[in-house]
Amino acid sequence: MRVMDFTTEKRHEFTVDVAYHSVVDLLLTMWVLAQRMCEDPIGDLDIDDTFFDDFLDNADPIVANGLHQLESGEPWVALLTLVPLDEERGTVDGFIEFLANHDPVDIRTRMLWLYQEFNRDETELAARAAGGDTASLDALLDSPAFSHTKKKSWRETLRYLIGMEPEATRDFLVDILSAAQATAFREHEEEFRPYLESDFAAKEAMSNRLSPTRLVEIASNGISIEDRQMDIPILLLPSMVARPWVVLAESPALYIMCYPVSDRTLASDPDAPPSWLVKLHKALGDERRLKILRRLASDDASLVELSNELDIPKSTLHHHMMLLRAAGLIRVHVGDDKRYELRDETLPEAATYLNHYIHRSNDAEEIT
Repeated sequence: MRVMDFTTEKRHEFTVDVAYHSVVDLLLTMWVLAQRMCEDPIGDLDIDDTFFDDFLDNADPIVANGLHQLESGEPWVALLTLVPLDEERGTVDGFIEFLANHDPVDIRTRMLWLYQEFNRDETELAARAAGGDTASLDALLDSPAFSHTKKKSWRETLRYLIGMEPEATRDFLVDILSAAQATAFREHEEEFRPYLESDFAAKEAMSNRLSPTRLVEIASNGISIEDRQMDIPILLLPSMVARPWVVLAESPALYIMCYPVSDRTLASDPDAPPSWLVKLHKALGDERRLKILRRLASDDASLVELSNELDIPKSTLHHHMMLLRAAGLIRVHVGDDKRYELRDETLPEAATYLNHYIHRSNDAEEIT
């Protein structure tokens, strides 16, 4: 299972919108590269590692230097919450211009609030820190909200970024994105756009006949948010670079879900078996994954519970869960303690798809 959740916990009534924007893949490219540089790499990506190697080779040195200074990839995730809602077909150049003219205090506020839910005192500290008060920044980063050891690199990144003057923070990020776009990403923007457009059109059509909960689960291939108390709209944004990851982020007004462009959208050979069908049968061809499914058939479970009960190391289990989700065999309920459960409907659907393919039927549609 591969979900990167930068959100807080709350929420139940919710609405879902679908859009696409080319800057999503640039921001997620920067996220992956930054995590590689701070030795916390994003694994199991569908896109080949040479994509990122070539990206850095072609990019202006300002890109690599800037990523090294930041020490983590979270700033680029925070910028996802600024993707303009009225520009579903927006360009990277348009977003960079928008960012260059955006309120720098708001940019810094979004950085500080990424997957945080502050108490009243911390909220006041965050507001003063975003405005440029370094003493408030130090107090905030030393508060319980940032005490978790896993947040050490993010804490130091914020100390560096928010320690600047507000305009300097904005200009630092804009300069890196501008250099990356000009020297390394522009050709990929054109390459990815048709797939983003196609997947957006498919999900938009689904939104007219599916419930918000079902639409989210289909787009994310197994993420359930029905147990979360949503009080802000959800925006679904397709991504090519992060496949098969689902990246979640939020602002006070919007919950962002960057979901992987579907295998069906990427299919190019009409005679080839559906990629999902291939993934499903590969996922079933492993004794440990079959045991995981058998365990989840009786009840949902957390990753820790599965690791303990099945004697599978957590590091290995992450890989198995990612393959099972990519095959549509499990769903995950997002929260502080992610719960995994079996998607009982998948195996009967798989039999139908297999029958359609073997008998060369062309009327199978994407699972809904």
